[in-house]
Amino acid sequence: MMTRSKALPRISSRAARARLLPSLSLLVVPLAGHAAPPDTLVITAARFEQPVPDTLPSTRVLTRADIEAAQSADMAELLRQTTSLDIGQAGPLGSQTSVFLRGADSRQVLVLIDGVPFARADFGSASWQHIALDQVERVEIVRGNLSALYGAQAVGGVVQIVTRRAAGLAVDVGGGTQATAWATLSGARQFGEGETATRLAATLSRRQTGGYSAKDPAASPGANPDRDAGQQTALSAQVQQGWAAGQRTMLSLMKERTRSDYDGFDGSLDDRLTSDIDSIGLQSRHALAPAWELGVDLGRTRERFNDPTGFAVDGESQTELAGLQLQWQTLPGHTLQVGLDSKQERFIDSNTPEARRRVQGLRLGWLGHFGASGEGIDLQAHLRADDSSAFGAENTVLLALGWHVAPGWTLSAQVANGYSAPSFVDQQYAPVGVALKAEHSRDAELGLRWRDGAWFARATLFAQKQRDRISFDPVTFETVNIARASNQGLELMAEGPVGPGLMGLEATFQNPRDESQDVALKRRARESAAVNYRLPVDAWQLGAWLRYSGARLDTDPATFSNATNPSRTTLALTAQRPLGKDWTLAFKLDNATGEGAPEVLGYTAAPRAFTVQLRGQWR
Repeated sequence: MMTRSKALPRISSRAARARLLPSLSLLVVPLAGHAAPPDTLVITAARFEQPVPDTLPSTRVLTRADIEAAQSADMAELLRQTTSLDIGQAGPLGSQTSVFLRGADSRQVLVLIDGVPFARADFGSASWQHIALDQVERVEIVRGNLSALYGAQAVGGVVQIVTRRAAGLAVDVGGGTQATAWATLSGARQFGEGETATRLAATLSRRQTGGYSAKDPAASPGANPDRDAGQQTALSAQVQQGWAAGQRTMLSLMKERTRSDYDGFDGSLDDRLTSDIDSIGLQSRHALAPAWELGVDLGRTRERFNDPTGFAVDGESQTELAGLQLQWQTLPGHTLQVGLDSKQERFIDSNTPEARRRVQGLRLGWLGHFGASGEGIDLQAHLRADDSSAFGAENTVLLALGWHVAPGWTLSAQVANGYSAPSFVDQQYAPVGVALKAEHSRDAELGLRWRDGAWFARATLFAQKQRDRISFDPVTFETVNIARASNQGLELMAEGPVGPGLMGLEATFQNPRDESQDVALKRRARESAAVNYRLPVDAWQLGAWLRYSGARLDTDPATFSNATNPSRTTLALTAQRPLGKDWTLAFKLDNATGEGAPEVLGYTAAPRAFTVQLRGQWR
């Protein structure tokens, strides 16, 4: 049981501001003369295509260009640029990774791959570590409760992963310390022109590392001190067919295999987990009339695992989705949505019989703008009714307003409620004859965003209350709906030109707490900041990527009691230069300062690493 004696000490907001305000002060010195890049379009925030600065829910997008600029090796490394996400990675490539969005549990963050939910149904959370970053085109991150749009698990927010969209024939090869090496080959071909063109694209990748010991033998008694290697092989493909003006269909496929050594509970064993992931998604959009569009979405994600020394030797999790959306532009600036979807989950492993459940949902949406362009009021409203074969009916709502108070300035407010479904493991350990309820949340936020040329900034105050949280009682070995939690905080984000370079900044101040135990929620930092700066020097593009995470509550690996994991600061340095028109040579020094504090107590912090990379394309 948790005790208060070793709870995470409170950090005053004054102390947090003293640490982070020197970095924030750099944002007030932008230079003019930089052209604003075209707005990146996203669809996750409203299930409607819109530029990122126009979204009412707080949204961040990481594009393929961002991935290449940061030279990120895996999904966890990429997401560390976003401070509203707390990352807990237990070792090198392929190691278990947890992601907490706005303090919500990892199982309360909905992950989509090309629109299809991706999660292991036994635990209810996504296997982030098995998503090959070489196969990712962009990542859309929407913070805050979106259950009224997507149903269960979207309590903390939604992360949508769009698979790689190759353009022409391209290659990416590299290697570095810890016996790290990778190679990626991608290609695309178009047949025909105009509205009826057919486009094919595919990407094949392989990444491996000799790794390091996942557990720290000095902190985890009995840990196996050997190096834990990881290998990841993946293939993705897309077929896009245009039928006529306003008529298009895309089929997306992805298949991945990850083999990762890890340190389990017996240090004498050589633990290895092999996971196979495949996803298939079909998205078809059809203009029925000038103001009407029908969308059809079908898909499946599946994860199979083999773990000879684990609690379950093998198993399989599968999620299937079928959905329809009818969209009607009633007036200029006003769009109504009606959606139907059906999701079916299935899980089986070597220790438990097959479990299935189905959720069917009906949703209504209204996106509107009152006033001239760049002025007036924006509105986003959603209602959703879900019916589950496992936990009954749930109704959710989201209402968001944006007021253009002055040129470039928008004030926004949002309220929502949501729910998170119990996992199959939760249901397995429920008392006999007791059906677990879903976990419920209420959320409110107030935001201010500013845009001026190439600069964009957003500040968001948020608050969340959760009830009916599922708690595991180690005495009775049962799960029950008794826990409560809360979080309040402030998110800051800004990006734009500073001097001759470009700067990105994020900072989060929050107070995620387990109210039932009156302690902090584990592995969530109360304050964090991420700053990156990219500077052109002659033919070189230099970059620095700094991430600070404050102290957080964790579990002592030796005594299993509460303990404080100290703050950690990591610095990555990058450099790249073109070799002719279509080729680039890139270098990266990760953890340049040799930070030794781990993300998860008892596990080894990733050591300093150096990589070199060559990427290019043939036209």
